[in-house]
Amino acid sequence: MKEQIWEIVRQATGKLDDKAANAVAISQRMNASRNVVSQYLNEYYSDGLLVKINTRPVVFFDRQVLEEHFAVNLEQSEYTSLHDLHEDIENSRNHDFENLIGYDESLSTVVNQCRATISYPPDGLPLLLYGPTGTGKSLIAQTMYEYCVHQGLVAEDKQFLILNCSEYANNPELLAANLFGYKKGAFTGADKDHPGLLKLAEGGVLFLDEVHALKADCQEKLFLYMDKGIYHMVGDNERWHHSHVRLLFATTEDPQKVLLKTLLRRIPMIVTLPSLQERGVHERIQLIYHLFKKEQKRLGKRIEFSNIVYNALVSTIFPGNIGDLKNCVQASCINAYYNSDPQGSILQIHAYHLPGNLIDMEELQKQKGLDNQAAMIPLEDLRKYINHDRGQVHLNNTVLDAHDRFHKTEISFADFLDQSFQALTSYNDNIIYQKHVKQSSGFTYIQSMLQHIFTIVSDRYGFKISNNDLLTFATYIHDYTRYNYELRNYYESRREAIEQLRDDLNEHLHREYLIATELAENIRANADVDLDEMATDVLTLYLKKFNRVTDMNKRIGIIVAHGYSTASSIADAANRLLDQYLFDALDMPLQASTQEIVAQLNEHLHKIGNYEEIVLLVDMGSLEEIHKQITSQAYANIGIINNVTIKMALEVGNGIRLGESLEAIFTKVEQAALPTHHIIHYHHKDPVILCSCASGLGTAERLKSILEESIPKSLTVKILTYDYNELIEKQLNASFFDQYEVICIVGTLNPNLNDVPFLPIEDLIINVSLDKLHHYFKDYLSIDEMKTFKTNILKNFSLTNIMNSLTILNPTKLLEQVATAIDELQQMLDTSFSNNTCVGMYVHVCCLIERLVMHQEIDTYPHQETFIVKHQDFIHCVKQTFHAIEAYYRIDITPSEIGFLYDYVENDHPGVITESEENTL
Repeated sequence: MKEQIWEIVRQATGKLDDKAANAVAISQRMNASRNVVSQYLNEYYSDGLLVKINTRPVVFFDRQVLEEHFAVNLEQSEYTSLHDLHEDIENSRNHDFENLIGYDESLSTVVNQCRATISYPPDGLPLLLYGPTGTGKSLIAQTMYEYCVHQGLVAEDKQFLILNCSEYANNPELLAANLFGYKKGAFTGADKDHPGLLKLAEGGVLFLDEVHALKADCQEKLFLYMDKGIYHMVGDNERWHHSHVRLLFATTEDPQKVLLKTLLRRIPMIVTLPSLQERGVHERIQLIYHLFKKEQKRLGKRIEFSNIVYNALVSTIFPGNIGDLKNCVQASCINAYYNSDPQGSILQIHAYHLPGNLIDMEELQKQKGLDNQAAMIPLEDLRKYINHDRGQVHLNNTVLDAHDRFHKTEISFADFLDQSFQALTSYNDNIIYQKHVKQSSGFTYIQSMLQHIFTIVSDRYGFKISNNDLLTFATYIHDYTRYNYELRNYYESRREAIEQLRDDLNEHLHREYLIATELAENIRANADVDLDEMATDVLTLYLKKFNRVTDMNKRIGIIVAHGYSTASSIADAANRLLDQYLFDALDMPLQASTQEIVAQLNEHLHKIGNYEEIVLLVDMGSLEEIHKQITSQAYANIGIINNVTIKMALEVGNGIRLGESLEAIFTKVEQAALPTHHIIHYHHKDPVILCSCASGLGTAERLKSILEESIPKSLTVKILTYDYNELIEKQLNASFFDQYEVICIVGTLNPNLNDVPFLPIEDLIINVSLDKLHHYFKDYLSIDEMKTFKTNILKNFSLTNIMNSLTILNPTKLLEQVATAIDELQQMLDTSFSNNTCVGMYVHVCCLIERLVMHQEIDTYPHQETFIVKHQDFIHCVKQTFHAIEAYYRIDITPSEIGFLYDYVENDHPGVITESEENTL
């Protein structure tokens, strides 16, 4: 019978079934006496074969089965709860760095640096831990040694030795003797040879703590060993000794100020540890729990503390960091233990048990009675904060749970939004408070990339996002790079709920969802972060909450106009001036027919989905034809008005915002439509620098920004942008040139205007046009101002700076891809482009790719049909050499775009590349 009981326990242990591994369940299963079963179980426990968990009922598990199953050696035989057993198992496993609190949060960069350095082939590299007192430098050094042992980098019989250099600050000779060893007779008392720590740690790890206390001569001896693995023992300068040791250092002082530069050069990795204050509330709670848990285990009593104690420990700034916190926890436990019942099972810690320097004593006396009466917080209650899902997963769960209640008609959609917004606010506040993530270089890149993307997309759609909102979503995305595997599993586990959320957001918040989708696509393309659908859903909610846009999806305003960006410009101006996103824009080619306009309009309306009214503002065309062709597909009121202007858009937009009827809106517009005129005779033309790029107006605008940073403030010349295709078509006949005197045109491709100088951007990049600057601006700048101008041009117009400024894509990767494609194009054409042409094509093509990624088209290449007929071979060459780029960015480089590339090749003037030009590239 006894062996049968043991077998039942072993089977239950294998399944970790606590319901079957207790005396009650076993006695019922065997139809035996409960007392007899309990007696046998306790005998097995006394023999060390079982472990006991003191729950109700008491659970017994087989020790051997547990240890084999989890590959651990359990130190305990008795646990107060199943959680304690799991925690002991986790602590007993070889997690190494994962056992550090904050290993995947504030210490994530620290852990990655330590792991990589200590295991760097073939024998690791020296590493210096730098941080304030009490930040855990010794613990991390010990963890690095354990990691080496568990990974087989260091044999199990090799040692981890510690030398605290500050203990020998006043006796450097003794420190050298301990470190390098000494020969018999080296000094008084040296009666025999003694190996130093370098020898004793042979094959293991030597940790030199407080290394700043090493004197200069000792540092010199040390870096000789680091170079060649050899050293002299004290008292023996003749014989060289050899040793192979992994070296770790630690200091609380600035390494650059306290260590010799020659030593620092031999330490390739300096790891900076954050202070306790920098590690955030979540990790501080984990540390408090961990420290009290140790004391609870040592005392054998369940620990509880008052809310005042909890708040004091969480909010106090400890100068000695974790070390101070540990001392405070232990001191409070000692004080409470001294005043407690020795036979009691609970240890209660009140504010007056805290060290005197932690809390104001006068205030404490006032609160003492209140503190005694307050409800106590069991230590185990902190687990709900520690084991709380990561901020991102918790946010996702909150949103999905609220949506599930909406789906079950338990709450309205407005209630779902309110609950989601509360979760967003909580997540946002937590991110703003915990600033440690911003120390990561990876996070900095994501934040910078998002800033660029949000700026471009928000300008087009007219929404705003604050710096804190940007920080929050950057953190949300950054988590994908840190917890990618975990989050993918999460997505799979809740796929159905996430897809239902997506469908409802697409229906109820369609415009926000479309904007969020575009943002997510840009993030995927530029940050190599494969965001799942949940991230797009959360971003949709962010746009709705933080942008405070109302009724975006009920009344749809759409401006349709011919020209490269006519509709976009009017919509953008109206949305900005009204401070609300009210109008979409459809830019149509000049030659587009009514049928083509209606086709695009219907496609756009189909994407929007549900709406109640459509307000169309068009520039020309038959209103009747448009009305007839969209009525069959629309299920909403439709209002159409012709001859759109910014003034009209403002009037209509204001009516939409105020909720006026279509009839009332259009009546006001018609009443205000009477034109007025003024004739102003200009006797003076303002001087301007014109930015005009075949790559599009977006490139010209960004080029303008770089030039504005370069020109001296005293220069009265304006910098303006102009559409390249319109410049080609109208030449100098546009009214624009009646108002302005164009000093020069700066851009990517020469429009060849008579009497107007052209400065190609590639000439500025490789510094071959600086003399022209003097000629063009001699009437506007003094000699010193001209020097400043040229200096700024040299600084701001490097190829790297230009690429970082002109595109939101990853400039390094993009430039490498484009350079490869252009090299292959030269090979296929059996030619060699000039230096200037190559640089110009680099800039043009990179901006072209960005524009296509952003779905921004340009007007047709002049004489496109003729070009396609005459230059099929060139088109084929470009498509073949740029195939990899098209596939990578999911774009299609059309013959119209290829035409502009042909102009570069056609205008190419090969020349000798000077040494300065080659160095610039």
